[in-house]
Amino acid sequence: MKDSASIRTGIEMIPADWLEGRRVGLVAHPASRVSDGRHAAEFLREAGVNLVALFGPEHGFFGRGGAGENIPDAAHAGWAIPIFSLYGDTRAPTAAMLDLVEGVVFDIQTLACRAYTYVSTLRLLMEACAAHGKTLVVADRPDPLMLTPPDGPLLAPACASFVGLIPAPFCFGMTPGETALFLRAALNLDALDLRIAPCRGLSRSQSLRQIYPSWRATSPAIVSLENALCFPLTVFLEALPMVDHARGTPLAFQCIGSSHADLSDLELPPFPGVRTSPCEYPDKTGRALRGLRFEVDDPAAYRPAAAAFALIAALEKRLGPALWEFPGSRPGFYAQLWGTPAPAPPWPRFAIPHPLY
Repeated sequence: MKDSASIRTGIEMIPADWLEGRRVGLVAHPASRVSDGRHAAEFLREAGVNLVALFGPEHGFFGRGGAGENIPDAAHAGWAIPIFSLYGDTRAPTAAMLDLVEGVVFDIQTLACRAYTYVSTLRLLMEACAAHGKTLVVADRPDPLMLTPPDGPLLAPACASFVGLIPAPFCFGMTPGETALFLRAALNLDALDLRIAPCRGLSRSQSLRQIYPSWRATSPAIVSLENALCFPLTVFLEALPMVDHARGTPLAFQCIGSSHADLSDLELPPFPGVRTSPCEYPDKTGRALRGLRFEVDDPAAYRPAAAAFALIAALEKRLGPALWEFPGSRPGFYAQLWGTPAPAPPWPRFAIPHPLY
């Protein structure tokens, strides 16, 4: 079994001739780090790459924006180059932005769940680079759900949105590089000059603790590997505010509770790969809630979408119509998160078409 110390992310594996002599843009965020801790942008500049533009996804290049918060364009104070927002006036790079570069490097720590918007950014970036004749280099990284089999419904076009934009299951089990290869075929982007820089030393025979001996926050709520693993299980509560999911605390997505009901004895079927236990935790206001805590202890057995569907069904049974009628509830957004108005299993089987590891 390979040791995590041997893993090098794709940004460190890009052949020099892919970028040499070219004007390069970088799509990145604070988790875009190389093995010695340097940010990908610093790494490229110190390697002699002509980095002329930076791009930031949701939460921004510096990771300071909240969920859904529009991020304005900016400039890098030290390097005098633009930082374009791909979560502000536009979600895709414009022709004017791409005119500055000859190639773009995508180096984002993703979470292989359709509702986590970095994969939507990847799709729009691929389409823009194909349309404007730009080379796209995807610097691959491990993904927390890469050991978890794909699970959940496929996207229904009528429910497509920025929280559901790729034609894959809700959880799709692919790294960014694998996802890009899949999307090039699925979206018929044959004209795209796509280059994948795979990770060195990464294998699906490793455990997640070997793959991620440490974790860098990928967004304000995903500050730990545990937050990332539980995200697809409880993200639907973003649309159902009667039930808290510890947003605004270090336990985001790992716990559920409600100020309107004690959920610590909520009747749930067994969730394969998940340990469920009663708990009491403070919500973001400091109010103590009695509910449940989830811990993914076997990623290979974990079925996030199936568990989420069962969780919502149990909450409906306990709370009744109030779950959907509570002020602030967003049934339309709930359907967008699932990517379909009819999320009930069974779902089509999906095999990763271009496994790199």
